[in-house]
Amino acid sequence: MAQHYTKALRITVGVLLSGAAAFAASLMFATRSWRIFIPLGFVVVLVVLAARYGVAVSVIGSVLTATIFAHYLFSPVGSLQVESETARTNLAWMVLAAISVSYLLFPTQMKKQ
Repeated sequence: MAQHYTKALRITVGVLLSGAAAFAASLMFATRSWRIFIPLGFVVVLVVLAARYGVAVSVIGSVLTATIFAHYLFSPVGSLQVESETARTNLAWMVLAAISVSYLLFPTQMKKQ
């Protein structure tokens, strides 16, 4: 029973860290002309968090991160709608790549979870 709570706590911490990092990246790079590429670089952050906290973090964290980026990084800011087709595509690739790479690199963690 305690192991179940420990696993849930690890996943929660990992998801919260991914959300905080996405929010910080959104604030830091919102005015940059190359902000459209932030989601692609953020795959590395999600994979590192998945290595530390479990593959579930890459699944939940990538969806949370895509939502945060859509809301705070891409226009119209404050909306989940993303005007730029390239930005939408990069968000989708971020989710797909983070989940895929995490599952490919850490298949043994799936048995532990």
